[in-house]
Amino acid sequence: MYKFKNKILLVRHGQSIWNHDSKFTGWTNIPLTTIGKKEAQNISKKLIEKSLKPNIIFSSVLDRCIQTSNIIKKNLHSDIPIHTTWRLNEKHYGTLEGIPREIIRKEYGDKFTDVLRSNYYMKPPILENVIKNKYNIYKNCYFNSIKNGESKEDVLNRLLPYFKNDIMYTLSENKFPLIVTHKHTARVLMKHLLNLNESNFEEYNLPSKSLILLNFNDNYEFINYEKIKYD
Repeated sequence: MYKFKNKILLVRHGQSIWNHDSKFTGWTNIPLTTIGKKEAQNISKKLIEKSLKPNIIFSSVLDRCIQTSNIIKKNLHSDIPIHTTWRLNEKHYGTLEGIPREIIRKEYGDKFTDVLRSNYYMKPPILENVIKNKYNIYKNCYFNSIKNGESKEDVLNRLLPYFKNDIMYTLSENKFPLIVTHKHTARVLMKHLLNLNESNFEEYNLPSKSLILLNFNDNYEFINYEKIKYD
């Protein structure tokens, strides 16, 4: 039997500049920090240590995921194809992008900010007179419909068709996919797979600095997952 049959690896990109600065990032193209690049190296090392050999990578179109994917590909010394899609992008934060979280905490309070982070249905508030930042925001034909930001429900709705039709399909071709994505995109995917209700989802956090190994049966139904820590 194929060693990696019906398995998918899921990981968040390495630390970005705005992760470090605690700013809302969303669809803004922010590069990795030195620490983020090191984290991508450590993901690679863990894959090698555990003899996990993905043969296809799915990444968001945002630079921090593409950088992470390319570092992993280079360190695995393999010509792994990397497929990029906006459907794996982070939650779009609208006018909050580039705004320090501390400003929102001061303006709206801790409870509001915590709910904004965790709630499934809540959309970001719309700020007036936002100062343009120096980084480009990724835009496509979907952008105008969500220019003021997405809820996590929106994220799951645009993610699922790609996950079901493109990523899951590769399992039937004996592929072992690695998904390189973002915190809230990974959170809503796990909500779907674990069948979490909204209340439980609010309490759910991704394991930090971990690869998540998703296991499926021969009918491609989700069975369980394993956490694989890296440094």
